[in-house]
Amino acid sequence: MKNEFNKKPKYTILLPTWNKIEYLKHSINSVITNDYNNFELLISDDHSTDGTDVYLKGIRDERVKIYKPPFKLSQTKNYEFLLKKAQGEWIAILGDDDGLMPNFFSKIDEVTSKFKDIEIIKSKRAIYYWKGVDDLYGSRVVYFEDLNKKSTLRSTKTDLFLSLCGLRNSQDIPTIYTSGVIKRTLINKIKKKSNNFFFHSIIPDYYSMVALSYEEKKYLFLQNPITWIGVSPLSAGRSRRIYLEKKKVSNEDFINENMGLSGKMSKILHKAGIYPAYLFEAILKHPYISNYWKSNFIRTIVYSSCTILFLEKKKQLPFRLKINLSKKLFFYTLLKDKKKYKLSFTLYFLFFFLLFFINKSFKFYNRLIFLIEKYSKKFFKFKTLILVSNDRNKYPSFTVLNELLKKKHDL
Repeated sequence: MKNEFNKKPKYTILLPTWNKIEYLKHSINSVITNDYNNFELLISDDHSTDGTDVYLKGIRDERVKIYKPPFKLSQTKNYEFLLKKAQGEWIAILGDDDGLMPNFFSKIDEVTSKFKDIEIIKSKRAIYYWKGVDDLYGSRVVYFEDLNKKSTLRSTKTDLFLSLCGLRNSQDIPTIYTSGVIKRTLINKIKKKSNNFFFHSIIPDYYSMVALSYEEKKYLFLQNPITWIGVSPLSAGRSRRIYLEKKKVSNEDFINENMGLSGKMSKILHKAGIYPAYLFEAILKHPYISNYWKSNFIRTIVYSSCTILFLEKKKQLPFRLKINLSKKLFFYTLLKDKKKYKLSFTLYFLFFFLLFFINKSFKFYNRLIFLIEKYSKKFFKFKTLILVSNDRNKYPSFTVLNELLKKKHDL
């Protein structure tokens, strides 16, 4: 085994953490118990105060390397800190309440041997809801669905555009975070064009969606999940700490001080947590993306899709909005931006009604196709696996689910 670790590993899993020891143990376990050796797990303890350092010192595994930044970092800067240390041919960032499934490395090996020129891999999501998130997600504990569909090549820019329109879930487009695996050569290519930093926006997963989609034409979408997206009370997506970060002057080479909001889109719209706004803000912060993506045409589409998604959430899931935003304040905010950027009201309403109609049609079509596939595969006894449960006693962690998946894979 020593000879194997003298050369660069095939995979690097980056695991930045801060005060999530309860979940971190499961995240680390999901990596090191994979039946695979040619990887490195790099963990950055961002000055945790919950006993994380003591736990990490007890890990005895030569594939695991522990780091601590010289001072407390923001989430995105912690990502950049670890990214500079990655040696693997393929890189993924794992959240400290997320996990890998038992077939993660073997599945990536399989698809990279078949799709030799691909540099971006994105897998379908499976979600584990940790205790304490009932306020947003109800009593659901696990959502896993594998309909045994073939992996498909998709267009990055098409899917980015559809996400800006609100017609494709942004969580299903390329990202470096948890459900994405990226070739290191592509990451280095982006950094070389970006002042040697990969991240340039305060929300790293959305920025990576933009950076990867713009740089590469195609990505491989795996129709079966290979990671667990963990949703916990401490998940970064529930926090607004990103807006409170103070700029620090530092000589450290992993620090990009230009991480604040662009100031070219309403802060209120960004804080609401509507994903086309996240994506457009990331576009505005991208240092070399073409002017088309920053144009008033795209901005108008984004504001139209944000309106549709805001009204849907306000009516059906108001607690999912990141801030308590009234309809009056939302439309006042849009009106201010409309005047500031001289947007066409006619075009805004045209896009609004067009996207509203297409959105409804997409939802009906996708739901119909899903049901047809689900029940036809059951009828014809195709090998599928669907796990949807509210039973926390049965599934207290995704570690238990991984044991179940191992047994299924061995059958």
